[in-house]
Amino acid sequence: MPAYMIALNRSVHDRQKLEAYWKAAGPTFEGRGAKFLSIYTPLAPLELMGSLEGVVLIEFPDVAAAKAWYESPAYQKAKQHRDGAADTEFFIIDSGNVPPEDRLPHIKNQQP
Repeated sequence: MPAYMIALNRSVHDRQKLEAYWKAAGPTFEGRGAKFLSIYTPLAPLELMGSLEGVVLIEFPDVAAAKAWYESPAYQKAKQHRDGAADTEFFIIDSGNVPPEDRLPHIKNQQP
């Protein structure tokens, strides 16, 4: 089942370092079945909890493939270029639809 890596770029501190990261990160996707769905395309903010400079959305064959890319030595080396360049949030999500009654099980029995 496809999985998606989403990166939210909240703010940029050093554009040159960020460009070095983009250049170094590109080759780390080779041979990983990654499909670039949206890379810094224009966005239409609807409901945000802060600034958002750009978004990256990449499809992988599954969660294991996405994690293997992220944890790979090649990507970890490329990622060093991003340190201090931007405030970015990364996460991987699986595709699918969890029924409403099964969503957020860790807070299911909490009182308001």
